[in-house]
Amino acid sequence: MAYELNSLLMKCEADDFSFLIDRIESFTNLSSDTELNEALGSFKQGGRRSQKESLAKTLEREIRYLGSSDIAYAYRKLTSSEEPAGVSIHEIIEDVSKKLKVRQKLIGGVEAKLERLVKFTVEKMFFELKPEQQREMFDKAGVGKDQQDEFFDKIKKNKAYFLPILFSLLGPEITATIVQGLAVAAIAAFIGRKAAEELLKNLIARFPWWAEWLGPIVWGLSLGWLAIDLQGAANRKTIPVLLYLGIVGLRDGPEDGDAFWSEPSSD
Repeated sequence: MAYELNSLLMKCEADDFSFLIDRIESFTNLSSDTELNEALGSFKQGGRRSQKESLAKTLEREIRYLGSSDIAYAYRKLTSSEEPAGVSIHEIIEDVSKKLKVRQKLIGGVEAKLERLVKFTVEKMFFELKPEQQREMFDKAGVGKDQQDEFFDKIKKNKAYFLPILFSLLGPEITATIVQGLAVAAIAAFIGRKAAEELLKNLIARFPWWAEWLGPIVWGLSLGWLAIDLQGAANRKTIPVLLYLGIVGLRDGPEDGDAFWSEPSSD
C-alpha cells in the first residue's frame, strides 16, 4: 500500500511534527516512539529534504498503526511486503468522520477529506459556544459590530450556511483564521488540559489572539454533540492528529478552492 500522507506531511514544520509525535507517543502500544523522536531530531538538526521525507514516512506508518488494532497491525507488518503496513489513511479518515458526525464525499484526495473534516467540525464547535463567546471571537478577529450583526441575522434563518455566510461577509483570509482557531479549540478539548496548555503556548507567537481567546473557551467547553468514548486510546489520538493535519492543509488554501467555503452543512 502506497504512502498517502507524504505531500501533506511535507508541508509540516518542525513544531507541527513535534505536536503530532506527542499525540502519538505511548508506553503501552507498538508505536515506535524512539524512531519517531530520532527522525525528528535529525530533521531539526539537519533540515534536509531527505530527512523530512524520512520523518514523514515514519510518522505516516505510526498514524496508520493508530487506525489498526494491535493484532491486525502486527499481522500486516509481519506478513505483508508492502510499506506501510497499517490500514489506508482514507479508512482512518472515514472512521473519524463517522465519530465526529461529518459526512465525507465518496471521492476526493486525503488532504481534501481532512480539510472537510475540519470544516464541519468547526461548524459544530461554533454552535457549542455561548452567544457572548461567539461575539468575543469575532471581536478578537477584528470583525466589526455591523458585520457581526449581519452575520447573526442571516445565520438565524439557516444554520446550515454558517461557513458560506461567514465567507461572503468576511472573505477568505479572516474566515480561514477563524476556522483554524475553532479547529484548535476542538483539538484542545480532545487532548486534555495539560497538552492543550502546551499547544496554546506554542500558538502565542503566531496567533496571539487565538491563545488569548481560546484558553478560557477550552476549559469550559462541553462537546455535547460528540457522543463517543474519548477514553479509548485510538480516539484520543486519531481525532486530534487528523484535525491538526486538516489545519496544516488549509494553511495554503483549501484543495477545492473557494468552493470549499460555499458548501452548506448536510445536517
